[in-house]
Amino acid sequence: MYGIIRSYKYDKADGAEIARIVREGFAPMVEAQEGFMEYHWIDSGDGEGASMAIFTTKEVADESTFLAGGFVHDKLKDLVKTAPHVIEGEL
Repeated sequence: MYGIIRSYKYDKADGAEIARIVREGFAPMVEAQEGFMEYHWIDSGDGEGASMAIFTTKEVADESTFLAGGFVHDKLKDLVKTAPHVIEGEL
């Protein structure tokens, strides 16, 4: 198994909207990947959030990173302040 965490910073007031966009837009995309196991979004309520995902292989996780980059650029670029901090590795 392979896990990946991506953390983001944004304006505190945008947290609920980002969570909605992720839940309705990105989560279904990543969940449709073959090799997907689990996905969660965490909103700290203080202008920070993170996604946590588990996949069967690093290759599937790498594909999710590609999907996430495109999704953030297309749907969240006006809300997210910085590039994500990424932590990933074998579980």
